Amino acid sequence: MAAIISALFIIFGIMGLGFAAERRQFFPSSMGLCLNRFVYWVSLPALLFTQMCTIPMDESTRALVWGGLAASFIGYGAFYFLFSTGLRRNGPEATLRTLATCFPNAAFFGLPFIMMVYPGSEAAINANMLCALLYTGVSITADVSLELFRGARMSASTPNAPSARSATFRRIGRELARNPMLQASAAGLVIGIFHLPLPEAVLRISSMLGSTCAPLALFSMGMALSSQISGALGPFSLRASLLPLSVIALGKLLLYPLLAYAVMTLVGCSGVMLAAATVTFAMPVAVLVFILAERDGSNVAETSMAVVSTTALSLVTLPLVMGALSLAGLY
Repeated sequence: MAAIISALFIIFGIMGLGFAAERRQFFPSSMGLCLNRFVYWVSLPALLFTQMCTIPMDESTRALVWGGLAASFIGYGAFYFLFSTGLRRNGPEATLRTLATCFPNAAFFGLPFIMMVYPGSEAAINANMLCALLYTGVSITADVSLELFRGARMSASTPNAPSARSATFRRIGRELARNPMLQASAAGLVIGIFHLPLPEAVLRISSMLGSTCAPLALFSMGMALSSQISGALGPFSLRASLLPLSVIALGKLLLYPLLAYAVMTLVGCSGVMLAAATVTFAMPVAVLVFILAERDGSNVAETSMAVVSTTALSLVTLPLVMGALSLAGLY
């Protein structure tokens, strides 16, 4: 447990430095965005490339991939049903709440945590990286849904709905083709699966760039949280959003990892990969969910608060998840 507390202290300490730097305006206002872009376009793809070049495609890895995919979409379907039926909210609002519950901060928050609680474990890092890629499926599902809802809202005044739908799918296709994480992962998998020769210098460059991912991601996340708290919330009614925020927090931080553990165990995933994947599922809401909400213009304040509140609550819930895994003999 001491290692877990130490890891959380380090993670929130670096985030706190980023938070304070943004509050005190030590850097230009665009600094947080620049760090975010560097992590997204350079250091995280470099880390993914390095890991995928060496990842073993054994039975446990395949079980994690299929189990993680199944858990992601089972969770997405179940929580969408809950938000749309139980809380009687359809359309973009239910979609964003569902995505908040099913899209953990695997890379910016999860990766540094996994590296610290499983020091030197390639299997744990591989599990985290694979999970970060698997969550792309639910984000694409939500993105398509939001675009279709937007198209439906415009259909009353625009009779050209079919072309709007095709434009949506073309845009998403272009975004996937340009996604640096998918490109780096695909290149690394091809090299690893076919055992293609790669110059040592290339691997060293990607490894050095990848090593910057964890501290820069945490620092930029602290800056992003500060800007969200200070300026991005807008008009916000805590009373109206308390119930959905509570459901998001409970689902994201406890129920979702429990579902993932059960499904991945069922398909044969075990050991360190099962434990690291379960912990990754237990990470707080990813900042990307807020970005999608802001782009769509729906539920922006509530989504922002979901990111902030689940990040704070993870100080309590992550030790609980790790404690449960310890009882199961996985930590």
